[in-house]
Amino acid sequence: GGWMEEFIKAGKVLDISEPVKAVAANYLEPGLSISMSGDKVYGLPVTCGPSSVYYNRQLYDKYGLKEPKTLAEFEHNCDVLKANGIIPIALGNASKWPGAITFIYLSMRYGGAQVFIDAFNRENGKTFEDESFIKAGEKIQEWVKKGYYPEGMNGINYDTGGSRMLFYSGRAAHLIQTNGLLGNCTNEAPDFYKNNLGLFKFPVIEGAAGSADEIVGGGNVIHVYGGTKYPKEAFDLLVILSDLEYGQDMIDGSRMISGVKGIEIKDPLIQRQYDVLMGAKVMQNFYDQYMPPALAEVHKDTTQALYGLTMTPAEAARLVEAKAVEVLGPAK
Repeated sequence: GGWMEEFIKAGKVLDISEPVKAVAANYLEPGLSISMSGDKVYGLPVTCGPSSVYYNRQLYDKYGLKEPKTLAEFEHNCDVLKANGIIPIALGNASKWPGAITFIYLSMRYGGAQVFIDAFNRENGKTFEDESFIKAGEKIQEWVKKGYYPEGMNGINYDTGGSRMLFYSGRAAHLIQTNGLLGNCTNEAPDFYKNNLGLFKFPVIEGAAGSADEIVGGGNVIHVYGGTKYPKEAFDLLVILSDLEYGQDMIDGSRMISGVKGIEIKDPLIQRQYDVLMGAKVMQNFYDQYMPPALAEVHKDTTQALYGLTMTPAEAARLVEAKAVEVLGPAK
């Protein structure tokens, strides 16, 4: 991602491409992918998982709703829920990144995952003013105007639990969030986790370029300091800190998928997340983690403005593209 790239450029992260060959078979491919820059490996994954649409199963049962496969079906469910006094989607967007997950998914569903990669790499004539980014913003603003989100969403803080409490209490029916929601819910609302929590893939848009096996996800990677005097010993420590014992502890204790193979999954919700992860042909890291920091901030600022209806999707796209030209260079 962007932050890792900055450390690599500064010589602060060690290239472990050679020693990792001896242990690469022990790790999930999506986990190793977030540890890479180009074809080089700079760390080992300690967490790795997809973002999903979490939902309240009891509310779905009460109103006769089914897990949606398409965005039209999802919007139907949201309309039914809103008509019955339920907030369709819990969102706390004070810290900007929670709402960006929906923006990323929508842009991928409209244009396919390759559009972002091409825009970021300044290749194939793609820019951040591509219609997929504009359509994503238009859909978000349509949902805001239809009342799918809680009032004052940009002032509600997900990090301190605001939107999660709306979800756990049954006031809101959906929460579009990272894999970390499973651990949060287990600790904060164990009865809800056991009796109410369900999840499904972000729906596809019929007739659009994106597919269900393109997912948004991420994780955490541990690295070796680029200036270490003990590269072998440091690498050996990375392997120990990300091994099967650690991975099993993460699943059992925190409901977090690690990047290592061979874990035993006993929880059906985690198994479903794992199946989504392993069935994905593309796992797109969060844009703000993939982009250089200066560009990431513009992405988050403009996305928050979309939810606040203070900026048009076209204006947001122009600002992101302008910063991309400044930071990454012109599109080719």
